[in-house]
Amino acid sequence: MTRNNKSLILQLLILFFLPKTLFGQVNEGLDLTKLSKLNDYIEEQVKAEKLAGAEFLIARNNKIVIHSSRGFSNLKSKKKLDKNSIYFIQSMTKPIISVAIMQLYERDLIDFDDKVSKYIPEVTSLKVALDWSKGIDSPTEKIKSPVTIGQLLSHSSGLSHGLWKNKLDRDIGKLIYGANYPFFTDYSLHKTVEDRAKALLSAPLMFQPGENWYYSAGGDLLAVIIEKVTKQTVSHYLKENIFEPLGMNDTSYNVDPEALERVMPLHYTNNKRKLIVSKNQPPRRGTSLYGGTHGLYSTALDYLKFCQMIINGGKLNGERVLKKKTVGLMKINQVGSNYSRENQGFGFGFAIEYDPSLKLEEKAQSLYWGGYFNTRFFIDLKKNIVAIWMTQKLPNSSYEGYHQVLKKNVYDAIIDN
Repeated sequence: MTRNNKSLILQLLILFFLPKTLFGQVNEGLDLTKLSKLNDYIEEQVKAEKLAGAEFLIARNNKIVIHSSRGFSNLKSKKKLDKNSIYFIQSMTKPIISVAIMQLYERDLIDFDDKVSKYIPEVTSLKVALDWSKGIDSPTEKIKSPVTIGQLLSHSSGLSHGLWKNKLDRDIGKLIYGANYPFFTDYSLHKTVEDRAKALLSAPLMFQPGENWYYSAGGDLLAVIIEKVTKQTVSHYLKENIFEPLGMNDTSYNVDPEALERVMPLHYTNNKRKLIVSKNQPPRRGTSLYGGTHGLYSTALDYLKFCQMIINGGKLNGERVLKKKTVGLMKINQVGSNYSRENQGFGFGFAIEYDPSLKLEEKAQSLYWGGYFNTRFFIDLKKNIVAIWMTQKLPNSSYEGYHQVLKKNVYDAIIDN
């Protein structure tokens, strides 16, 4: 064997035993081959006509590990879904509104124990329903303690979101989203967030404030408080204090005209089990309702910046949005064991997965939430991972659907524990 042949064999052996990182198969301790299974999943769902398309983004240690999209933005036109697509993020608006409230807290403009009635007088008239089956006509009792800002943040105020299956919830849904809700949302029903908040407050509470966790549209009341305290619209406040500092240039209540073609329309599965483009689309332009429960459009890259700010303790690219201590307050479970999932709770703006064996300020392992059109995200605080899933589809698959698919594939891909 010649010296050149021996050298070649040695080089091949060295390459064989080198870490996979050098071949691009591992990035920041995540196996890219396993993460790519999300592409396969989306393609299978598109082929089965269960999804038009979807986008996902996984980042670790402030670096994007994988960012991909598959399928169509629009099933009717067969337009491909691009990675710079814009999505109506629905309830992923809530964590952003919560950060705005935390900023006001830092500036000593509000406190978590403040009575909401200090800012919204209609709250003083609230009563508590005694029989959900009778809807908004239920007999009521007086509230035992006032609703606070902290309870709005943690969904423990007694308010509802109009999403569930009892009659009171259904009635509330119609008050705030229109007579044909949930089959059709009337986006023109209320002109401002204050109008919609007043409609919500015309119904009785589901339970006594502070006594239980119940997912609510309290974010709209938080939005009203932001406007009352700052003397600005929510839209202007968020742009000036969160979006511009973080470089979230594609996040807004009204999509820029030049970006309209990037919006993925809502699809839904009709009664014939066929996935089609919905006739009921949220407005892309011209809205004056700057909601706290939902209403923002955003992108995967923009929402990554928001999540990365949280995981960095309130700072991104030299811009500080919140103090580290304030972000820490958002990670503390505020609802005890009232949240419905084991070893989980709800803080000021996020659902929390926690380790019950640790001290209170160290318990939080990850934060998460999602939007009604099947957008999802989670932030693993210990492993420094952000994962984002974007699509536009009804019906909503909730926590057990795409969130679990995203979570499983990410955690299966971790190779450094």
